Amino acid sequence: MSELKRFTVEFLKALADPIRLDILHLLEKSKLNSSELQEELGRSQSTISKHLNMLFENNLIDFEKKNKVNYYTIKNSEIIELINNITAIVLNTNRKRLKDLQKKDIEDVLSP
Repeated sequence: MSELKRFTVEFLKALADPIRLDILHLLEKSKLNSSELQEELGRSQSTISKHLNMLFENNLIDFEKKNKVNYYTIKNSEIIELINNITAIVLNTNRKRLKDLQKKDIEDVLSP
């Protein structure tokens, strides 16, 4: 496997987790430290640390140290645009399945 292909696979793996996507969406709005992310996401310090590490290792986030506290930011704003584009593609390609699921959910609620 070429280096570029390997980096691409690792990059996509870094995005392939709901907690990491939540972290990126929070960092889109403002710089946050680990404690703030823990509070926002209701996750343990070790969980947040593991996910921040994965995002950092894949050059998706950066940090700045202030008074011994790391504040995290998104390294490249195009990442959020990419996530939004992927979400739009998922919605478009799964529109029928999503409609069927919504219809089934409504039927489940209405049936005794």
